[in-house]
Amino acid sequence: MKKLFLVSPVILVIYFTFVLVIFPQIYSNNDFGTAKPTLYTMIPEQAKLDEPFEITLVSNNEGAEADLQTVTVGFPQISNMDDIKIVSYDFLQSPKIFLQGKQIGSSYNSNNTPIEAKYPILEAYNRPSKTNHSSSMTIQIIPHQAGTFLIYTKTVTMPHTSEQSHFPRQGILDQQNEFVQEHKVIIIP
Repeated sequence: MKKLFLVSPVILVIYFTFVLVIFPQIYSNNDFGTAKPTLYTMIPEQAKLDEPFEITLVSNNEGAEADLQTVTVGFPQISNMDDIKIVSYDFLQSPKIFLQGKQIGSSYNSNNTPIEAKYPILEAYNRPSKTNHSSSMTIQIIPHQAGTFLIYTKTVTMPHTSEQSHFPRQGILDQQNEFVQEHKVIIIP
């Protein structure tokens, strides 16, 4: 009985140390990691007028798991998506098309600062975006005007906690006030 009487206070001290000191420190640490999206694009330098060409985008999250990752392809020189077709994708959710005039999020914030789209965009989603999970999408485009055809690409993870939550991390800003990679395809007659 004496041994049990001596062991009980020791167990209580250990218990209260964990409950009052160790667990609160573990759970109050908000640094659970940052998502780090990447985007690799395969886009030709040239294409022929009125003939289809394909672009492929491969995204990855090289950081912590995120609630959501979007991959966006913008077409700043066109007003509709009649000659753009999704050939394949393996994202967890189906890609969505946002036409000119539709409300879209902006400034790395999907709900609080909506704007009206000036040109169409195509977005593919992974919800959730797991660490080191790659997804791809191939799109077919038929150009009807000779010259330079612009394509904007980007990927963003949510919650957007830092500049590591989007790719690219610098460059030109698109209609959503977010950084994009600008790709130029020369359309030859």
